[in-house]
Amino acid sequence: MSLKYFTNTFKGNATDSIAINPNFVISVFPGVHTNEHTNEITEVTVIFAGQNATWIVEDSYLDVVARLNEQ
Repeated sequence: MSLKYFTNTFKGNATDSIAINPNFVISVFPGVHTNEHTNEITEVTVIFAGQNATWIVEDSYLDVVARLNEQ
């Protein structure tokens, strides 16, 4: 199994790192995240792997696509 590591936007875990198996990814698309406290908008990337498996990461869309396509 080849895992790819990204920076999770969700805060509250032990670390910000998230490892995803690219074999299960269905689609990747750019999105935005609004900070609840500051109303600051930041660009994020959404990684979708079917029902109940969506991750939002801080890495750029093009970087995520490139890393998922690496052998």
